[in-house]
Amino acid sequence: MMEGGSVTLTCSADANPAASYTWYKEHEDSPRASGQMFTITDFRAEHSGNYSCEAQNEMGRSTSTLLQITSGVSPGGDTTTMIINITRWTLLVVMLILLLVFCLWMRKKKAVSSTTEPHEPREAVEMDLHPEYENLSAQREDPEEQEDQV
Repeated sequence: MMEGGSVTLTCSADANPAASYTWYKEHEDSPRASGQMFTITDFRAEHSGNYSCEAQNEMGRSTSTLLQITSGVSPGGDTTTMIINITRWTLLVVMLILLLVFCLWMRKKKAVSSTTEPHEPREAVEMDLHPEYENLSAQREDPEEQEDQV
């Protein structure tokens, strides 16, 4: 059975009075469907397996042999899946590259801004000089006056 397709299983019994029908999948306890026909639409791999039909009336019950249904890939489905996977991986790689470029740009911006920012201004320190040192700077400005004072 091709994936994405649909399949209808039909069960019939030569019964008098008329039988009721129940469909089972092998290794599952609960019935899959009831009625003479069982249709699986949008067939997928998980639908693969062995199915049987049970016909029952007040006179008794009879179970069909197992019918095996396996999945295949629909024509073109393999190509579509491959294109989707390539697109996903391409988008993932592009997003990772953009994230890396953004991180590097932010790191460079942070490094440049830390080296070009002016340093904090230095605080002016006022010194309380003793009166005997007040003229000290004036004495050092002119060496000839220093000689005259001596």
